[in-house]
Amino acid sequence: MKVSSSFISLCLSLVGGILLISSLIEYLFLVFPLQFQDQTWQITVTNGLVDRGIVPLMSISLLLIAWWIHDNNINEKAGKIIRIPVFIIASILGLIFLLLVPLHLTNINSVSGDLMAQITQKVQQQQTQIQGFVAQLDAIAKNPEQLKQEIAQRNQVIEAGGLIQGQQLNPQELELITSQRDQLQQMLDLSQKPDELQAKLEEVEIRLRGELKEMENNEISKAKTIALKQSLRTSISSLMLSIAYIVIGWLGLQMMMVKSKKVSE
Repeated sequence: MKVSSSFISLCLSLVGGILLISSLIEYLFLVFPLQFQDQTWQITVTNGLVDRGIVPLMSISLLLIAWWIHDNNINEKAGKIIRIPVFIIASILGLIFLLLVPLHLTNINSVSGDLMAQITQKVQQQQTQIQGFVAQLDAIAKNPEQLKQEIAQRNQVIEAGGLIQGQQLNPQELELITSQRDQLQQMLDLSQKPDELQAKLEEVEIRLRGELKEMENNEISKAKTIALKQSLRTSISSLMLSIAYIVIGWLGLQMMMVKSKKVSE
């Protein structure tokens, strides 16, 4: 059985039309409810539109192939009525994807700036905590009696084999208490040597600040990398889609205008 060109054209037109309509409906569900003031919503919608942007393009391409195959068998007037809305839709989509490029870049830069500010604020809070921690250590070190009490309490637990009020500690908890006892003993020894104590506290503060700085650099680097990938991937894809849609839409409309002029003549 030989498959006719009109049957192929009909199938391509049917598949292309269904894909185009379903993709436009999906766009509507993606956009609503509207939240233009929310930059996160704008970024999500932009990513969704661009990620799904190839489907309408494929559907329009199928329609074009169908029209090309069966062009001689379609009534010119009916063909014009069907084709013009498709070319208009392609032009509108091309304009939308073109406008999304600067909008997405602006939103990504804004969100990235807010994230950097949050990281800076978080680091400042942790710096204050480090200062408070070091000050607390200094105050404890200057109170030998309190240190002796803390050491004695931990020695009692260690000597009891990790038994506290009838409850048995696991090996990790017992190891932690032993480590705390050793650190407190070191501070007690240093309390008799103010210069060494001050040097030790400065060493602890420098180490903690170094770890905090490394964490800050890692988070900033990660945030910049994510922002760069998001901006480049979506923006480039949106620009390429806009070019494809605009070329198809505008050239299609121009072709239809030329045909109309020839028919009128």
